[in-house]
Amino acid sequence: MAGNSFTALNCLVLMTTTQISVAVQAQEDIEEVVVTAKQIPYVRLSDTATKSALDILDTPFTVSTYNSVFLEDLRSETLADAYPYTLGLSQTGTSANSFTLRGLPSDLQNVQVDGLPGLASRFGSPTTANIERVEVLKGPASVLYGLMEPGGLINVVSKTPQEKQSTNISVTAQSYEGNTSSFGDDLSGTVTLDTTGPLSEDGRWLYRVIASKENINSFRNGVEYKNLYFFPSVSYQASDELLFTFGLEYADEEGDADNGLVAVNNDINQTAEIDVRYQEDGDFDRDEGLVSFVRMDYDLSESARLRVNFRSVFHEDERKLFENNRVNDADEISESTLRRRDRHQLNKREYHFLDVNLVNEFDTGDINHKLLVGVNGGFERSDFERIRFGANVTPNISIFDPVLGEGQPSSIKSGTDRITDYWNYAFYIQDVMEINDQFSLMLGGRYDKQDADFKEQVSGFTDDQSSDALLPQAGVVFKPSENISFYASYTESFSPNSVERRAADGGSFDPEMGEQFEFGVKAALLDERVNITAAAFNINKSNILERNEDRDWELLGELESEGYEVEIQALPTENWQLRMGYAYVDSVISKSPNASLIGARNAFAPEHDAFLWTRYNFPELSRGAVVGVSLGLNYESERYTNASPSTQVELPSYVRTDLGFYYELNDQRYAINIENLFDEEYHTGGSRDTRIYPGDPRLISFSFNYSF
Repeated sequence: MAGNSFTALNCLVLMTTTQISVAVQAQEDIEEVVVTAKQIPYVRLSDTATKSALDILDTPFTVSTYNSVFLEDLRSETLADAYPYTLGLSQTGTSANSFTLRGLPSDLQNVQVDGLPGLASRFGSPTTANIERVEVLKGPASVLYGLMEPGGLINVVSKTPQEKQSTNISVTAQSYEGNTSSFGDDLSGTVTLDTTGPLSEDGRWLYRVIASKENINSFRNGVEYKNLYFFPSVSYQASDELLFTFGLEYADEEGDADNGLVAVNNDINQTAEIDVRYQEDGDFDRDEGLVSFVRMDYDLSESARLRVNFRSVFHEDERKLFENNRVNDADEISESTLRRRDRHQLNKREYHFLDVNLVNEFDTGDINHKLLVGVNGGFERSDFERIRFGANVTPNISIFDPVLGEGQPSSIKSGTDRITDYWNYAFYIQDVMEINDQFSLMLGGRYDKQDADFKEQVSGFTDDQSSDALLPQAGVVFKPSENISFYASYTESFSPNSVERRAADGGSFDPEMGEQFEFGVKAALLDERVNITAAAFNINKSNILERNEDRDWELLGELESEGYEVEIQALPTENWQLRMGYAYVDSVISKSPNASLIGARNAFAPEHDAFLWTRYNFPELSRGAVVGVSLGLNYESERYTNASPSTQVELPSYVRTDLGFYYELNDQRYAINIENLFDEEYHTGGSRDTRIYPGDPRLISFSFNYSF
């Protein structure tokens, strides 16, 4: 069944590619085309890859960009709503960093806002209310952005104040219509206000205020979320060359704790109905964050620009629940039970990071240089308190017919309170040298150091660690013509190992390291109406801590991920656009003290990943309005919840279909979006056999936007 689905999707991609060529050629044969339902292209140039305004064809890396138009067409309430249409990305759960890129896991540092770490919330994926665009840089990105996992970087570019006065009110109502949640049973709603314009008569002071309120009812039994977001910002144009931007971000999220499903006998076909929940009434997640930021852009000359970026985050999240802990298989499947564990945790985080960089363009002889020099660093604190942790909840509950409200912890166990302070210091440099019209060369590097101080508050134990890394980066681009480029690049990443883990002799460990070789071709064809990126890559992650035969920690683990991907974005006519892609990824454990794991696929690393998204506006139906329809297909092959055969669950392949209808007249926009049109049962993440998250059943969204 999975093979047939994949073949069908490939056929659809090939057919659509053929239609692009025919449609574009037909348009070229017509001298004048009158279109009354013109679309705004999804394609946007990106400066995330180089922190400078470099043409995408001159960039020796793979970058995917999703602007607010695309996010609005998807009716994305959260960043995760766009993940199905992000090539090479697989969702692994519900938290902000719950995804893999190019087959490798991510951490919180892999999601940054305006180029700096520190999200306002952690339990859920970031809201799109304040997102102008999303830029995904594939592969190691530490040379410019600091410590992180080597799969890639998601950079969220936030909305800024605008010169023209405008206000937008958006209202969205949602309801499931599936086997476990009938239409009207679990209603959700979101209201968002976005207003911007000048504060002063001379237009030097501008403002923007974004506020959003969400009430989300899940198809999962007893799961509801109430979220509030507030994003005020002000900009000051001190001169034609100097711009300051100040702002705040506030997020308050409250919801019911939910660990998802469990699988009997490690078999995804032996789970309860997708709406069954094992947590109690009153088990909760709470997430609150306050962010302040300051940015300065100063054009020192026509060829030089100074940028200062500061971000400060205070974040707190709390979780109290009876968490899924162990599946007790039984000969009679219906008699299988779940052991739960008492957990109450309170986590506090701080991020205070500064990035200062200078870009200067100059010539040495016949070679043009675009030189980037920067310093980066800051302070981070994590305060992780286990208020209660470790006690089993008795009695165990039935997996297929759970009775809640009767369980009690076998004892009350106090936990730990671990506080770690991190000081980060870095210097980076990058030079893009245009040798001639055909060749350009990129060379760069970063020196990064982190000092960590650890204290366990309950026992009084303290420790410290210092890690540093020197990271090179190189790339070359060959352009046989103005609209085609071939490139090759080498990049590295690093991530310090935990200060809490020590070698047998008491020493600390070197940081985890990642490196990538990438080769690719990019093309902007037919007046840039067809944009193609194709890349092949190999990523190695080393210095992973594993226990040796004596149960001591040692740098014994390595991961390898290699594959290729192709992505096409096209505007065949002014009223029809699409994007589609296919990725093949072979991501495995390449080195481990457990010989049986060598060669095992990494968690949530599908071998095949493909998508198609297209929107068409009907000029003949417009009559002054825009009438449009969209179709989206997303395919992922089999994935595993983890690498160990004793606890892993294979999640089957799936194809999800999304459909949208749009009507836009003057300042009003209406849309109906149907996610998972055919009510396909699939899974969006999990861990082991005790935490598996089912995807949404058929979800119908009605949205209205009014601008004035």
